[in-house]
Amino acid sequence: MDKNQKMAPAFKPGPRALVRRISRACRRIFFAPPSSAAPAAALDPVEHWLQANRLERMDATLELFEATRREFHLDRYRFAATRVRAQEVLDCACGTGYGVRLLCETGQAARVIGVDVDVKAIEYAWTAHNVGPTLFIAAPGDHLPLIDQSVDVITSFETIEHVADDTALVQEFHRVLRPGGKLIVSTPNQWPLADTPFHVREYDRASFLQVLETHFDCLEWYNQNSGSPTPLNHDQPRGIVATTPANQELAECFIAVCQRR
Repeated sequence: MDKNQKMAPAFKPGPRALVRRISRACRRIFFAPPSSAAPAAALDPVEHWLQANRLERMDATLELFEATRREFHLDRYRFAATRVRAQEVLDCACGTGYGVRLLCETGQAARVIGVDVDVKAIEYAWTAHNVGPTLFIAAPGDHLPLIDQSVDVITSFETIEHVADDTALVQEFHRVLRPGGKLIVSTPNQWPLADTPFHVREYDRASFLQVLETHFDCLEWYNQNSGSPTPLNHDQPRGIVATTPANQELAECFIAVCQRR
């Protein structure tokens, strides 16, 4: 496929009324405790979806979410945005699409394709973050609707711990990346499964490296910390710093920059 060839989206944006509903949703209480949330019957479909999925889905550009949580997510995309200029990028597990927009606008990527298994998240992304050369597709990460060797960079943040077959996911990343292409990927550092109901496994640096090295050379490693009071942050300041043997246990999440073999 020619690099400039457009792919037909799997799902198109919803009606214009959806835009107005999102604007209203942004002005209302979102991250309130359930006891103070509006009754489901009083919410329109967009607001109800945001409320119902607030623990798993978020739009980090909205002040409806707690600031530390938003910045933790945005910091990963800002990190990646310095590496995508003029590149064809895939954001796998893009969620509501705010990261796709950041990679396009701030990173000045040539094109960014956002893929997520959640159809509702993709519909939201089309409406809220469809700017410039962006495309959103509903599909699972281990069966990407892209031809072989079709992108230069893949970003995939907090994804691998959610999927049943992590090896299949990494193999699919390898398939769609061009030779020498980069994978920028992150995962939590040993977050207990008992506290993370959406995760199916936990990783330390060694186990994360083991699965990535099946198809990639891992060139750079970073610790990411939120600066929040959670014990998972290990009393570290907010930021992304190079991983060393001395500090690797202090990471809240790991970010790896890898190259396709």
